[in-house]
Amino acid sequence: MKSVDIEECPLCESKIKNQMYKDFQGNNYVKCFDCSLVFQNPRVLTKYEHSYWEKSFDPDGNERVLMNERDEYLRNRFVLDLKFLKKIKPGKILDAGAGFGFFLSALSSEWEKHALELSDFCVDYMKNHYPEIQSKSQLLEEANYPDNTFDVIYSHHVMEHVENPIKVMESMSRMLKPGGLMIVGVPNIESFVAKRFKGNYRLLGSPHILMWSKKTLTKLLSLNGLSVFNDAYPYFGTDYVSVKNLIRLFDKSKISPPFYGNSMTLYAEKIK
Repeated sequence: MKSVDIEECPLCESKIKNQMYKDFQGNNYVKCFDCSLVFQNPRVLTKYEHSYWEKSFDPDGNERVLMNERDEYLRNRFVLDLKFLKKIKPGKILDAGAGFGFFLSALSSEWEKHALELSDFCVDYMKNHYPEIQSKSQLLEEANYPDNTFDVIYSHHVMEHVENPIKVMESMSRMLKPGGLMIVGVPNIESFVAKRFKGNYRLLGSPHILMWSKKTLTKLLSLNGLSVFNDAYPYFGTDYVSVKNLIRLFDKSKISPPFYGNSMTLYAEKIK
């Protein structure tokens, strides 16, 4: 994989950064002195092609075929967000970085569903399996949706992958209606486990070039006219709750286990 040196913080453009640690893959992470964003430097350039989606390995070394994991995603990753959306009036929704479209597929037919996804492989999958989703392969910041199009924009574990978070969030905010809802899920670099395991935190790794905290993600949302009103940390009630994973918390020399706070979702409203 190729890598590039990062001269400025991707969030505040400060040039002052502090060395943090290397992760379990040998990637170097730094923390911005001014805004506290954590990011890779040098940045590893990942290509999200067919092979990335068809077969991969989790941090524990287990082989995964992501296209076969719809039930797991719905049960463990999307459960709180799906419950939240059941409480509001259906409208027009965009899944920005939709993967295989599992999240949108679980919403009722009352929703008008749209998806953006860089991978042509994933878009073809959505077209074949979920024809009700209007999907296309395009960069978020180049999407030609009109201003104020969507009632809800959903972004699940995308913002840790993007090279220019300001431009991406500006684009999503532009497409969201005034009073519309933005739901953004990311790894939480300020979680108990991330602080305890440091470079062995399981949600580090080469594709994750930006690592967010509630403070830094709230700042990014606020800069784009989005006011955070709720947060969630999906864990309890999932398959990740087990005695085995609790025991793993004691050994910091190994990859951290799934645990409460690892992932974070912020809910924000576009200020009218």
